Amino acid sequence: MKAILLIILVTATSIAAQRTFDLKNASKYFDVKVRVAKCDDDYCSGRATFSFYKKGSSTPYQVIDLPDTLVQLETGGKPLVNDTLLYDEQSVIDVEDYNFDGMEDVAICTGGNGSYGMPSYNIYLSSRAAGKFVYNAALSKLGGHLGMFTVDKKNKTLETFDKDGCCWHITERYKVINDRPVKVFEEVEDATADPNGKRIKVTTKTLVSSKWKTSVRYEKAEQ
Repeated sequence: MKAILLIILVTATSIAAQRTFDLKNASKYFDVKVRVAKCDDDYCSGRATFSFYKKGSSTPYQVIDLPDTLVQLETGGKPLVNDTLLYDEQSVIDVEDYNFDGMEDVAICTGGNGSYGMPSYNIYLSSRAAGKFVYNAALSKLGGHLGMFTVDKKNKTLETFDKDGCCWHITERYKVINDRPVKVFEEVEDATADPNGKRIKVTTKTLVSSKWKTSVRYEKAEQ
C-alpha cells in the first residue's frame, strides 16, 4: 500500500511540475503552445514541445520536439518572448526574419549550451515549399555564443558576441547568402596584449571584394 501511495505521489509531482504556455504575441501570423517538463518560480527547463498554430486554428500545422529548453519567466509567470538582451534576458522563442527573405523565421531555445552557460538556440527558416519551418544547421551555430545573435534589419546582417574571460572579446558579423551565414566582419578587443594592462589592442578585419582587410589600433584601458 505504501509503495502504491509513493508511486501516486511521484506521478502527481511530475505532472504538477509540467507547464503549458500559450504564446499569442510571438507573431501576428501564428500562435505557439509550449509544453515544458519542469518549472520553478523563475525558470522552466527540460524536454519541451513547441506547437505552431495559424491564428484562429485549433490544430497545429507543425510540432517541434526538443530534448531540452530554457524558459525565463517574467513576473506573473509568463515566458519571455521576442526579448533577448546580451548578459540579460533571453527569450524561449524569438520570431524574426533571419535570412532576410521577407518571411518570419523562429529561434527556439535549446537550453543553456551557449558560452558560459548562456542560452543556445536552434534556427528554423520559414519555407513556402515545405509549408513549415525548416531547421538550419549553419545559422543554428550562430545561436551558441553568449546567447542569441542580434539582427540588423537595415544592413541585413547578423552579429554574435563572445569572450574568453574578462579581457578578450570578439564581435563577428555575417551576411546571409543562400540561407548560410558568411562572415564579413570581425573585431577582437584584447586587453591581455599589454603586460602593463594600460592599453587594449583592437584588431578589425573586414571582408572587401572577397579579401580580408586588417587594421590594428590601441585604446586606453579603463582603470
